[in-house]
Amino acid sequence: MKKFSIPFLISLMALSCVSRRQLTYFQDKGASLEVDSAEFHSRLIIKYRIQPGDIIKVEVISTNEDVNRVFNAATAQQVPIGGFAGGSGGGLDPIFYLQGFFVDQQGYLTLPVVGKIHIAGLTIVEVKEAIEQELLRYFEAGTVTVRSVIPGINIKVIGDVRRPGRYVFFRNYVTVMDALAEAGDIDFVGNRTEVEIIRMTPRGFVFKTLDLTDRTVLASPDIFLEPNDIINVKPLPAKSWGIGTTGFQTFTGVLSVVSTLLTLIIVSRNLR
Repeated sequence: MKKFSIPFLISLMALSCVSRRQLTYFQDKGASLEVDSAEFHSRLIIKYRIQPGDIIKVEVISTNEDVNRVFNAATAQQVPIGGFAGGSGGGLDPIFYLQGFFVDQQGYLTLPVVGKIHIAGLTIVEVKEAIEQELLRYFEAGTVTVRSVIPGINIKVIGDVRRPGRYVFFRNYVTVMDALAEAGDIDFVGNRTEVEIIRMTPRGFVFKTLDLTDRTVLASPDIFLEPNDIINVKPLPAKSWGIGTTGFQTFTGVLSVVSTLLTLIIVSRNLR
């Protein structure tokens, strides 16, 4: 019994205690970190490509008030309040649903006067250019311009974080660290070495894993999130064991186990 108990308890303590290395972000693990400044900043401009089901806001700006009224007051492709259109519009302000334009399942956006424009697969900058090109059929060059936006970067954070939920960032880039900071950081027993990014693409879901304890992750393009990404923080083995996360908690937990084992040994001997 003793031969079995001692190795078991030692293994239990090793598995259940959370080490300092498991909690520290961006450690120097020996690999060099060199990031070209120009390349890094170029990633800050979001390159998300429009998908069927997205909703975007299109604003046509002209010196002609009639043109502005026709395009910007139209809600021909409204989505009902409380409805879910999927894509980057999911779960945002209902006003955006009323004033935004829905990308249908064939990838077309329908605008007043202009009609249908295929925009699936384009970036938001390319959408602006495509709409402006279509407007040249009706207006003189330089008389109208287009502003197109997506309704923020919608990120979901689940798993072992302090405040799981959906977060919307109104900027042109978001990193994994931004999202985790909004979610209150990874919990004490969350696994920082295997943070999972789940991304929906036209070809299906893509899974990426990041080690946030290694500083070389800062050179990875995967730290930049796209609309509708899901961050999944998995638990450490310590959580599943349920013994303790700090050294003291583990010690008291193991001490309790040892006391129980000794009691069982004494009782079994007395019964004999």
